Amino acid sequence: MVSGTTSTTNSNAATGSSIISALGTGSGIDSNKLADQLTEANKTVQAQRLTTKKTLLETQISDYGLMRSSLSKLETAAAALGSADTFNAKALSIPDTKLISITKLDAKASAGSYQLKVEQVAQSQSISSGSFASLTSTVGKGTLTIRLGEWNAAVNDFEVDPTKTGASIVIDDTNNSLTGLRDAINKANIGVTASIVSDGGSYKLLMTAKSGGKNEIEITAAEDGSAPGLASFNFNETTRNLTQQQEGLDAKVRVNGLLVSRESNQITDVVEGLEFDVFANSMTETISVTITEDKATAEKVIRDFVTAYNTFKTEVEKLVGFDAETKDFGSLHNDSLAKNLMKGVRNVLTTSVPGLTNDFNSLSSMGIRTKLDGSLEIVENQKDQENMDFRAAIDKRFDLVRDVFVAKTSSSDTDIAVTKFSAKSQPGTYDVVITQQPSKGTLTAGNIPLTFPIDTTGKDYSFTFALDGVSTSSITLPAGKVYNSGTALAAEFQSLINIDPNISAAKTNVAVSFVANKLVFISDAYGTSSKVGFTAVGADMADLGIAVGAGTNGSDVGGTVGGVAAFGFGNVLLPAIGNKAEGLSMTVQPGTTSGTITFSRGFAGGMTSLVNDFLKTSGLIKERETNIGKDIVKVDKDEEALNRRSDAYRARLMSQFQAMESIVRSLNSTGDFLDGILDRLPFTSRNN
Repeated sequence: MVSGTTSTTNSNAATGSSIISALGTGSGIDSNKLADQLTEANKTVQAQRLTTKKTLLETQISDYGLMRSSLSKLETAAAALGSADTFNAKALSIPDTKLISITKLDAKASAGSYQLKVEQVAQSQSISSGSFASLTSTVGKGTLTIRLGEWNAAVNDFEVDPTKTGASIVIDDTNNSLTGLRDAINKANIGVTASIVSDGGSYKLLMTAKSGGKNEIEITAAEDGSAPGLASFNFNETTRNLTQQQEGLDAKVRVNGLLVSRESNQITDVVEGLEFDVFANSMTETISVTITEDKATAEKVIRDFVTAYNTFKTEVEKLVGFDAETKDFGSLHNDSLAKNLMKGVRNVLTTSVPGLTNDFNSLSSMGIRTKLDGSLEIVENQKDQENMDFRAAIDKRFDLVRDVFVAKTSSSDTDIAVTKFSAKSQPGTYDVVITQQPSKGTLTAGNIPLTFPIDTTGKDYSFTFALDGVSTSSITLPAGKVYNSGTALAAEFQSLINIDPNISAAKTNVAVSFVANKLVFISDAYGTSSKVGFTAVGADMADLGIAVGAGTNGSDVGGTVGGVAAFGFGNVLLPAIGNKAEGLSMTVQPGTTSGTITFSRGFAGGMTSLVNDFLKTSGLIKERETNIGKDIVKVDKDEEALNRRSDAYRARLMSQFQAMESIVRSLNSTGDFLDGILDRLPFTSRNN
């Protein structure tokens, strides 16, 4: 019994000694290191998950940047395809000559051969004043009315050109000098250039018109009685105090035998799309000009697009598919937006172009096929007669190739012209029905009781005219003027009204004609705001069939597009908002009742529209990048929260370790007390 007790006691003593020995005076544990290790172990899995997520998000941001760059290159290539000039490019052949110089060959030029012969070079009329002693010599006060038209060879009969806008120039105290008059004429900006030339100690005013036979100058002075002098600048049928130094002449050029005249030596509209300058005339030299289609330009742009797409496909597939180089999937592999982008681009490549009604309406129609790997290839020299190859399409059906790529509008009625379309306009065919004709404000005066010629001498032919809500100042037909025909009288009215400062400032015009012995006044504008009328007339205006009164107001066009009521303003018809045809703009000429319009955005327009949806400032890619950025911010916040939790966890561990250390220290003290206690207890002492 005792023996057993002793054995057990010794065992306990040994164990106690072992514990005490192991504990010593403290735990001996590096609490800080152990807390760090435990905290890190607790944090690692979550931290790695957040790091992996953030790395993916940042890679996606970077890869969307790469995708944006690739898309921009594809859009540039597609935009070149959408330019009509790409397919209308022309080449020019011309021999060496000193008579003309080609300045522009536009894509709209018609192919063909042209024989040009220059028979006359255009020149400007110039007229000069009498001599003045100095640059500051006074010229008098009043108003100079300058009009443009054509003098006869004897320079005693002037025919005003009602299509040309002259000016009424006021000379007062601010510009009553030779230099002041010069500056006032130039400031009027009517195509008449005034300069001062020195003439052996004296000075003359030289006025030069634009070139052309109908740009010659007529000047009528209305002097201020208190400061006379302006009458010395009269140059009209009654008085010509200026000297003509040079008459105005038109350029005359024969085109394939047809003689045409132009005011300027810069010929811009004789051959559509071809512009040239005339330097000299010759009755013997004929210049042969040949314009041909330059299909090579379009062919190169098409081939460049195929290359651009294949490059785009290669670059983007690394982002959305498996990258053989990195042996891994791209960061956008599971991104729905990126996949939709690729799907949309492939769809544009493989489907027919909306709005084209014939069977030549896709890339495959012209021998551009999609290979099994999704890349494009150009099929050359196709042996299968049922399918056209690229070479044959370019050589034989080039006009249809152009229609596939370029936006196209057409109308069954030439009086309905589609002038614009927008991003909202959907390709298709739309019926147009005109329910209200567009019209201009019109006034038909009464029958003229007098017979021509009509002389204004002693007559009060004054009036005030209102045009589109703008009123002229009082206008008077020139005194002592004889009109040999109604056409000449109509031209006089048109010129005087359009030259009025109020009308000129409003940038509006009236056209005056002579029909069935009556003057007819028609505004240039269409719509309900188009109005004409006389608000005041002189005592003798009844001689010309004119009385105070308004004419008939114009009207806005009205109609439907695609069966839906459209909006009309003037002669412009706009489909309703929300209509598939929204954004199409049509001009409608009076008289038409219905028609059919067709709109195709073209392959290039469809591709550009798709890409723009992704690339624009508020586009899909920008939205996706913004959302990814928000996700990155959320990950950053999650990391901050994880760090806070880890710090709290470590603090909790340290608190527990500190409590343990306190217990260990207590055990150490107890161990010191217990050390050798067995030797001191009765019956356990080694001395017994």
